[in-house]
Amino acid sequence: MDLALNLQTALNGLANGALYAVIAAGFVLVYRATSVVNFAIAEFLLIGAYLTYTFSLFLPLLPAILLALPLAFAFGVLVERVFVRPLLGRNVVAVIMATIGLASALDGATLLIWGPDQKAMGTADAFQLPKEVPNLALRLGEVFLSSKAVWSLILALPLALLLIAMLKYSRYGILLRAISESETAALALGINAPRVVAVAWGISALMATVGGAFLAGAAGGGGPGHHLILLGLVVFPVAILGGFDSVPGAVVAGLLIGLIEAFSQLYLESLLPGITQAIPFLIVLLVLLFRPYGLFGQHRIERV
Repeated sequence: MDLALNLQTALNGLANGALYAVIAAGFVLVYRATSVVNFAIAEFLLIGAYLTYTFSLFLPLLPAILLALPLAFAFGVLVERVFVRPLLGRNVVAVIMATIGLASALDGATLLIWGPDQKAMGTADAFQLPKEVPNLALRLGEVFLSSKAVWSLILALPLALLLIAMLKYSRYGILLRAISESETAALALGINAPRVVAVAWGISALMATVGGAFLAGAAGGGGPGHHLILLGLVVFPVAILGGFDSVPGAVVAGLLIGLIEAFSQLYLESLLPGITQAIPFLIVLLVLLFRPYGLFGQHRIERV
């Protein structure tokens, strides 16, 4: 086997896995805060990518991403206030159907606003500024790492790790953990649970925007389009593999899925066309059969 090729494949897999990790971490954060499975997470990713694209028509891509982040955060808070909060405490099926309906509505809204065609990042240059992020492509001997992969590793992965540290050490993390254990008790202790939950949705949308911008090719190639919804669906296998209530588990699972996809593309795709897209979901089936709480999820025993 070619060691350099395997190393390059592993690094590229980790880069894609870092993007899956940052999106899944935000997804799991919402579940921990509200026990709501956000089936619109792929649309969050899509809207974040389109916001970045819109700003990239006038600005360099890094400022475009930075400007998209507060708008994405506000969008996440708005979704929580308008669509999610009125349904909390209702039947779980009603909440699931509401988020599926939200996904369809957001999908239609993006088609109405940006159209069905795939866009190219930074196609206009109103201020004659650089249209792409700096090229950080690396070559170490026979190993080549693309600029997109490098940017994914230096931005997405640290952001996911920062979220883990925030949940463990910050005041917000303590409040969120209290609410996830018992919202009623948290309210009795004077914790502003609605505000904490709204921030969780905002952070989830913000992290989806980072993942969406780079999956859409902000560091070279491609652009936002509805193909991102299919990529966003990988969040569900990542969250199930890591454990729905574990943000660190989501990060580890994202990196694992990225590695598995990369090596599947290298060794299996020619033998079994389409296996790379299917393999995350095959993993989910195995996880659900043998470890339904995921690798890092808590095994809860509920009395009924």
